Amino acid sequence: MAAARQQRSDGGSRQRILRIGVLLGGKIVEERLIRERTAVTIGQSMKNTFSIPIEGLPLEFTLFAIDENKYYLRFIGKMDGRLSDGAGAGQVNTLDALKQRGATQVGDYYQVAISDGARGKLSLGDLTVLFQFVTEPPRQPKPMLPASVRGTFADRFDPRLSVILGASIILHFAIVILALFTDIETGDSMAERAYNLTFKQDTYQVDVTQPEPVKTTDVGSAAGSAAPEVVKKPDKPSPTRPSADKPDDGGRSAADTVAMQEEEAKKFADLLTGEGAAGTSEGDMSKRRPGADLGQQISDVKEGGKQVAIGGGAGRGTRGDGDPRVGTGTGPKISGPTGPESAGGGKTTEKAPTGRINVSDKQSFDESTLTPDIVLSKIQSAYMAGLKRCYKTYLAKDASARGKVTLSLTINETGRTTSSGAKGFASEVDSCIEGLMGSWRFPIPKDKDGEPTEASFAITLQLVPD
Repeated sequence: MAAARQQRSDGGSRQRILRIGVLLGGKIVEERLIRERTAVTIGQSMKNTFSIPIEGLPLEFTLFAIDENKYYLRFIGKMDGRLSDGAGAGQVNTLDALKQRGATQVGDYYQVAISDGARGKLSLGDLTVLFQFVTEPPRQPKPMLPASVRGTFADRFDPRLSVILGASIILHFAIVILALFTDIETGDSMAERAYNLTFKQDTYQVDVTQPEPVKTTDVGSAAGSAAPEVVKKPDKPSPTRPSADKPDDGGRSAADTVAMQEEEAKKFADLLTGEGAAGTSEGDMSKRRPGADLGQQISDVKEGGKQVAIGGGAGRGTRGDGDPRVGTGTGPKISGPTGPESAGGGKTTEKAPTGRINVSDKQSFDESTLTPDIVLSKIQSAYMAGLKRCYKTYLAKDASARGKVTLSLTINETGRTTSSGAKGFASEVDSCIEGLMGSWRFPIPKDKDGEPTEASFAITLQLVPD
């Protein structure tokens, strides 16, 4: 590279760089000039130089490698194309011919050295890669406006707005400084006066009067044997608490109010428990207790001369002659020695056809942490019941139906099933399984770098009736 730059600076010629074009379905989707001599990668991963989401292409594959400042073309066995090396007479060689002679096999790919005059074409399905070496074009300068249009940094400010903004900043700072030096706290500051006017503090009255001394009698007198008489000064009612004997605004004393509250509470208790002064409450809830008036009702029926019967003895209803038995019609015989007999004789239940689902084949189309075994394990543990239900429904129509069904599903970077399909069996079973696959969830697939990626699988199941 140093020699090429020296040649460009001395002789005025520019170096040869790689020009690559990518086509999908015959339409060009990307074209790029590789100005620096670096490796060129292609694949489904976003980290590649060319990210191509096409089936069969690896996650990351080095298409042009650099070794000692020389390019090497790499291609896999599934690729097809032609290569022309401009160093000779322009002879064109196919990739198959290069595999036989000229190309070196390294692992699962082939490698061949190319010169700065080479050009070629590589194909893989709908993907086509065209490349050639061209003279490096001059770099386009960054577009800039003329200096007369750009102006200076000071031209970006409006003079009138700048003056107003500066005056406002100076005024605000002056107010703040004035408030810091003049706000001296005093005992009667404006904030304290506002607080006293807004909030009224609680006041308490404490009685500090001394009690009068206890009057005692002579020791030898008859009154001396009695207990000492204590003269108590009547308590003064607190100014914030009304006296118990003083009537309130309604004309009742505190004692009357407490008595009325106790009476009301007793009434509510009788109403809820059903026990009043005479054994029944005012709300008559005792009659609502289970069995409270059953005996009284039976006694009233007997006193009226009526007969209490069990069953259809009145001659109406579905029980006929009124003989007590279970059910209608002939009914099961309860008095049998082996227990109740089945009503209407013995019945034979028809067993619904069932089937088995076995795994026939499993295949993965991408390299990720989500393997076919993990996908199959999740299907067997969480979704196999739904597959059997679809197959069992079809067995009710055709008890001998058997065959294989292939499940095709693609799992995205969040573990959701984005595209799914089922084919190979009856259309009813295929559509039933496709409806279930849309809600399947699996672990998130990750590539070799630990990044979430997509993964596609094909699971073949064998459906066999029992």
